Amino acid sequence: MIKNKVRNIILILLAVLLVVCIILVIVRYATQDYIENHITLPVYTLPDDYAETVDSGGYLGQPDMVRTRTGKFITVYPEGHGYGPLRMQTSNDGKNWTRAETPSSWQNSQETPTIYALDKSDGSQTLIVISGKPYWTAAGLKADGFQFSTSNDDGVTWSEFETVYSPMDCIVAMSSLTQLKENGEFVDKWLGTFHTHEFVNYKTILSFDEQGKAGWSKPEPILADYREIEQRNKLCELEIIRDDDNLIMLTRNEARGEKTSMISLSTDEGVSWSEPKYLPADFSGDRFKAEYDEISGKVLISYRQIVPFKPHALSFTKFMTFGWVLWVGDFDDLYYYLDVEAKTDTTRGDCLIILGADTSGDCGYSGIDVTSGVITAISYGYFASGNGGGKSIRSVQFSLSDFA
Repeated sequence: MIKNKVRNIILILLAVLLVVCIILVIVRYATQDYIENHITLPVYTLPDDYAETVDSGGYLGQPDMVRTRTGKFITVYPEGHGYGPLRMQTSNDGKNWTRAETPSSWQNSQETPTIYALDKSDGSQTLIVISGKPYWTAAGLKADGFQFSTSNDDGVTWSEFETVYSPMDCIVAMSSLTQLKENGEFVDKWLGTFHTHEFVNYKTILSFDEQGKAGWSKPEPILADYREIEQRNKLCELEIIRDDDNLIMLTRNEARGEKTSMISLSTDEGVSWSEPKYLPADFSGDRFKAEYDEISGKVLISYRQIVPFKPHALSFTKFMTFGWVLWVGDFDDLYYYLDVEAKTDTTRGDCLIILGADTSGDCGYSGIDVTSGVITAISYGYFASGNGGGKSIRSVQFSLSDFA
């Protein structure tokens, strides 16, 4: 008798479980969504013929890249996700890369590195590598400001890291480093940005003394007038694009499954900014890096695409993505997004180009250069070829005319 009751209970539970499974399967497929449903711009995929594997094996993280005035490409990236020793590679053509030696202090990098080429008023060029020093609980590291290293010989030799503004919590320092103007003329000052774990975005101005020593102004919140917006959307990783006397800011929105990235404008060299506005879904993502192509007159923006819609109702992932993409458009398109009357569901621009397919959401930090219409860019990701079982560093080189 007892055995029959137990058997019946088990059968009932199995039947309930079967019904639940059937319901879940129905919900799963009935709510299936696709990224193509949210993309209105033409989408092209860059063929693998335009790509090269720069480095592979294990987890290789977020790279940045510059092209110096001699035409040399230099990229830096960590042996890990942000935290880890930095590697540097150089190239004369943006395709063939050679590992270069680095200062011993670069082994102690705590964060995603950035690199910039600074053209000074005396005709010289200084290269600078910057690495934030946020707290990493898992690694037992405390917040310690940010560190930087410079080169005045085209990247042949570098100074050891120098740490400033300890014990600030500095993430992605400097996500942007923009040369400033005074009285309409460029001066030897650069506006840098970084953020904290609390998603407070800071600005600091880099300048050099008469001996050429770099100095940074005391960091100040850059979006203090919009703290509620900044905090609610978890804005970070600012990119600042110059259009003559205007500065345009693009921001990552870490509240990924809720809202899109945002855009803001400054007409006074970054002293004040307009209220951030949302971008449309198919121009939303992380770690924007922008360049202007003088040949085509187009603005080129590389980023990790994050479209804030779940693939289906049961998905733990709150976004969809093609991976590492390039937005191609005009400054007028960006000004449209800045207009208070603009519709956030209306997309402006020419097209999107998939530079590296990776649906993991862990790719797309990049360096980008445009010279004489030739676009060279670099990123990391689980790309189809040459990843050695982990993340690979991938460079691409092409022209917009390849898609004409």
